[in-house]
Amino acid sequence: MEKYDIEIDFAEAYRYMGCRGIPSGREKDDLEKAARMTIENSRPRVVYKICRIEHSDAVTLPGTCLRLEGKAIAALLHDCGMCVIFCATIGTDVDALIRKWQIKDIAFAAALDACASSAVENLCGKVEDKLTREYNSQGFYLTDRFSPGYGDLPLSIQKDFCAALDTSRKIGVSVTESGLMIPKKSVTAIIGISKNRQKHRDDGCGGCLLQNTCRFRESGVTCYGQII
Repeated sequence: MEKYDIEIDFAEAYRYMGCRGIPSGREKDDLEKAARMTIENSRPRVVYKICRIEHSDAVTLPGTCLRLEGKAIAALLHDCGMCVIFCATIGTDVDALIRKWQIKDIAFAAALDACASSAVENLCGKVEDKLTREYNSQGFYLTDRFSPGYGDLPLSIQKDFCAALDTSRKIGVSVTESGLMIPKKSVTAIIGISKNRQKHRDDGCGGCLLQNTCRFRESGVTCYGQII
C-alpha cells in the first residue's frame, strides 16, 4: 500500500476552529501541539478504483452499486467517460485521541479536531495530485474532486461509495446507519477523467444548495479549502 506523509495547514486548521486571522498565545501553542500529536497518531490509508461512467437520468458506474443523482455531479462529469472513486482516512487512533481530550480539555480537543480535519484534507490533496500527474502523463485531464454532501449529491450515498470500494475490509472504514463514517476523519470522493481540459472551481459556492447553511462558510472557508 502506498505511503503518504501527512502535513497540516495551520491557517486552515485555525479556520476549522471557527476563527479568523492569525493564531497567537494559547491558541497558537495548542495548534502546534495538536498538529504534532495528530501527525504522530495518523495512520493514512487510501483505496481507489477506476470506473466507467454511463450517463442517463442519473450518473451510474457499471460494476458498482453507485447511482449518482443531482445536477451538480451530472455537470461535473458531463464530459467524462471514466472516473476515479476513492476513500482516504487517517485512522482510528486520531479519533480516540480527540475523544480522550474532549474529557480532559475541550479547547485543546477542538484544536486536535481541526488539525485532524486539515490532515485528512491534505491526504486527499496528495491523492488528487498523484492522480493528476498520472493521468496528465497519459493525455487525460481530471475534474475537481467531489464528495457526498457537496451541492445536491446526497450524503446518504456514502454507504454505497464505501461498499463499491470495499473500504471496511481494505482500509478499515465503515459507515453507520445514520451515514457517519468511522473513523470520523475519513473522506470519500469522485474525480472525473476526460480527454478534454476541464474547467476548475472558479464559481465558488454559487451552485451549492447548502451555501446559506454551510458550517464551513460560517468560518470563512469553503468545503474545498478556499478562503472567502
